[in-house]
Parts: sequence; C-alpha cells; structure tokens
Amino acid sequence: MRTLWQVLTNPDLRGPRWLRFPKRLISIRASILLVYLLVVGGGFYAIMSTMTQEIQPRYLESMEESLVDTANILAAQLEHSAELEGYAADTIEKIFERAYERRFEAQIYSLRKESVDLEVYLTDASGVVLFDSANRENKGKDFSKWIDVSRTLAGQYGARATWTERNGGRALILYVAAPVRVDGRIQGVVTVGKPTSYVNELIARAEGRFKSYVVVAGVAVLLLGAVLSVWLTQPIKRLIAYANALRDGKQASYPRLFGIEANELGRAFEEMRLALEGKQYVERYVQSLTHQLKSPISGISGAAELLEGDMDAGERRKFLANVRKESERLRRIVDRMLELASVESRRGLQNVEELDLVELCQQVVEPLEAPLKQEGIEVSIESVGAERIRGERFLVKQAILNLLQNALDFSPGGTAISVRVEGRILAVEDEGPGIPDYALARVTDRFYSLVRPKTGEKSSGVGLSFVKEIMALHGGALVVANREAGGVRAELRFPG
Repeated sequence: MRTLWQVLTNPDLRGPRWLRFPKRLISIRASILLVYLLVVGGGFYAIMSTMTQEIQPRYLESMEESLVDTANILAAQLEHSAELEGYAADTIEKIFERAYERRFEAQIYSLRKESVDLEVYLTDASGVVLFDSANRENKGKDFSKWIDVSRTLAGQYGARATWTERNGGRALILYVAAPVRVDGRIQGVVTVGKPTSYVNELIARAEGRFKSYVVVAGVAVLLLGAVLSVWLTQPIKRLIAYANALRDGKQASYPRLFGIEANELGRAFEEMRLALEGKQYVERYVQSLTHQLKSPISGISGAAELLEGDMDAGERRKFLANVRKESERLRRIVDRMLELASVESRRGLQNVEELDLVELCQQVVEPLEAPLKQEGIEVSIESVGAERIRGERFLVKQAILNLLQNALDFSPGGTAISVRVEGRILAVEDEGPGIPDYALARVTDRFYSLVRPKTGEKSSGVGLSFVKEIMALHGGALVVANREAGGVRAELRFPG
C-alpha cells in the first residue's frame, strides 16, 4: 500500500496530468473574490440585463394602454354622432384638422413636445377607409386586411405595430382599434396610431440612466467583494505571519482573530506549536546536555582507570582531586541546566510585585563581599533616578547575580566593578579584557563560553542565556557590549 506522501512526491505515481497537484495554487483571497464575482456578479448581471430588456416592452405596454382608452373614447363619440346625424367621418375629420393646426409647448420631464402626432383612420363595416388623418390619399382603400381592422370587425381586440415612412424616415407606429356600434351592430372601426419616436427617446434616456446605475452598482459589488475577501482571509494572513515569525526565531505574540472558525483554527495552530516546541525543547536539551557532560565524564572516567593501577600517594591525591573537580563541574552544569529549563518552559511570571533595583543589587552584592575583597576588586552601587519595576523577585536577583559573577570572573585583581541603576535600566561594568569581536554576537547563546583568564577554563555557558530568558519573561532585554575605555557593559532593560 503506497502512502499519500509517496504519491505526492513521486511523479510516476500521480496518475494522469489533469489529476496532479498544480505547482502554484491560486490564493484563498483570489478564490473567494472569483467565486463571489461569479455568483453575485453573475446573478447581478443577469438581473440587470433582464431589467434592461424589460424597459422597452413596459413603455410600449403603457403606450398601448393609453391608445386603447383613446380609441374607445373616439368610438363612443362617433357612436353618439351617428345616432344624431348618421355614421360619417366629418366629425372626427374636423377635430383632427384643428388638432394638427395647434402649436403648444409641453415639457414632460426630459421630453419636449410641441405638436400632436396621434394618427386616426376610420373605416366602414367592410373595412374601406372613410378618413385617414396621416394620409388623405388612403380614403377609399380597403384596410380589411390589416389585423387591427379585421379582428375588430370580428368582435375581437385589434392591434398591430407597423414600420412605415414618416417625416422622411422609418418609424414604428403602434395601432389600436375600437369598434363603432350603431343600433348594436358594428358599423365601422376607428383605429388610433402613434409613432414610438417619443417613446424611443424616453427609453434611450432611461436606459442611459439605468446603465450608469448598473456601472455604479457593479463597482460597489466589486469593492464589496474585495473587502469581503480581505475580511475573510485576514485571520489566515495573521496566522501565516505568526508562523513565519516563529520559523525565523523572532519574538511573536499570538494574533487577534475574529470568528468562531478562525479562533478554533488559531487555537489548534497554537496547540500544535506548543507541542512541537516541547518536542524540540527536549531534543535540544538532550543534545546540549550530552555535549556538556561529555568532557567532565571523560575526565572522571580517565582518572578512575588510572586509579585502578599502582601509583604513589601523591599521584593518587592528584587524580582524586581531578575527579572531585570534574564532579563539581558536572553538578554545576546540571544545576544551571535545571535553572535555565525552569525559566524557558514558563509562559509567564509568577508572584509579580514591585521591586527596588537598588535594594536588590545590595542584597546580591553582600554575599560576594568576601571573594571580592580577597581578589582586591571593589564594587560600587550608584542610583540616578531609579524607578521601581514590576517583576519576580527571585528571577531578577538571579539575573543580577549572573551579571556580577560574570564581571567578577573577567575582572583582574585591583580593578573595580560598577553597578548603576538609572530609571529602569540596571548596568554592570567591569574593567576586564572585554569580549572579542567574533564572540560578541554569541555570548548570550546557550553553552557558548569564553575561557576565564583566572582559571584558564570555560564555564557552563548557561549564565547569560539564563539572564536573557529572564528578561524575555519580564518583557525586557539584555544588552551586552564592550566599553570604549575597556571592559564590558551589560544592561538589564526593564519595560516602562
């Protein structure tokens, strides 16, 4: 049975090309935006397109409805005239002659109208034209073939739309007919016609405005989609940045996330990180401890083998002293490793209180007075605007003690060590040989140590790394640098 990893890493096992994973995948943000545009944008376009196509039919329906009223009013008027004077076209002919002569100015919103463009023709019961307001030459012609006339004479609703020549151009005219009844019988048909030129003008303007609205709405939809994609992918971006920072060994705080799913993903991610860190922590310490213990164990083992043989009392005492020395070195390494491990495994401070740095310095220096006096090294404590800090008393004292012990190891006899507290910064300066340039960037690394001038041996290399971890827990920093006048200056910088 092949594993998923084997399939993914072996090109020959991936199957057809269309089933293989692409080398570059589209981003989630782009995918969300694309799907959003396809679904929302496609639906929006379909609705807008349908509405645009519906504008003209609705205008024409409204126009036809008005023509129906007009045709039936004219038919009623003709019926009244026929009852009084007999069925004839004289009445309606006079009305339209005067109507066409009228000039007026009507501003109908965006449309300006100055003359009557309504057309009317009247036929008898056989469909022969009695009157045509648009073309007097049509009088006497047979219009019974037209749908509006034929259907109306048959007692049905008659209407038609016809392209014809008007005012030197082609125009679509909408015709609606109504029957003229005298004594209950259809004596003729009156048809009302109206060119759609004005309606087309209204439709064009309406479509122009509608299209501008569609463009604005489309841009709004696009911007909303972009904002939505950013909003949905922001938690993932933050988690990616957090993961990259951890990968590069930078200090990074857990990002703020929104949404139930995003927070669940973030918690799972954080738990995974802690589990991996715990595993790496154990592996790192096993490797480091093995490396550090190898040298003293080798010394003890070698001395023990030699002690098994015959040797004089002086030589035996020498090797026994070496065993005790290396055993003490082992104890110190284990103790410091345990101290460092306890600090590194913490996620926060315990028993936090307000601390006086000057007072802590005095408490740390007091037990060191005897070895300092023996080596002729003087320690001074100075305070300039010292401020109280919040921290864990034991850890801060351990950090100060490590800096002083380090300064003491590198200070020649007859020199001075200065401890200065200024604001929230505690500085320890010595007059020793300083730190070589090649080692300056590594002195706070775990197990990195320089040879002590007084003993010619290296320390456990845990001291400054221990101080660095303590300051990280306090949200501060350890800064170590050479002094221009010689020696080293180590600073504990506590946050404000």
